[in-house]
Amino acid sequence: MTDAARFRTFARRHHPDVGGDPEVFRAGLEAFRAGRSPFAAVGEPDPGPSPDRPAPGEPLPRWTIADDDPRLDAPVVAVSGHVLPRTLRAGRRWLGRAPLGHVRTRRVV
Repeated sequence: MTDAARFRTFARRHHPDVGGDPEVFRAGLEAFRAGRSPFAAVGEPDPGPSPDRPAPGEPLPRWTIADDDPRLDAPVVAVSGHVLPRTLRAGRRWLGRAPLGHVRTRRVV
C-alpha cells in the first residue's frame, strides 16, 4: 500500500466530516506531511495491504454475480434517446444550416 493510499484510509476513518476527532486527524496529517505513518502517530496499527485489492503485478480477480442475486430482478427502464437529436440540432445551428424541428421528450420516472 502506498503512502497516499495509507493516508486516504486514515482520512476515511478519522476525518472530522465523517465523525472523526479533529485533533486525531490533525496529528495524523502532521505525521503524513513529515513522512511518517499517520496510523503510528495516533497509536493505531498500520492496516497494511488492502485485502480486496491484489498486490501490484497480480491479475485482477474476475467478479461474478450469482444467478439468484436480487439485483438481477430489478425492472428494466427504457430511457428515451433525446440527447442525440438535441446534439444534432446544435451542430446544425453551429454550421449555419436550418435547425431541426422540435424534439419531443418524455420523462421516464
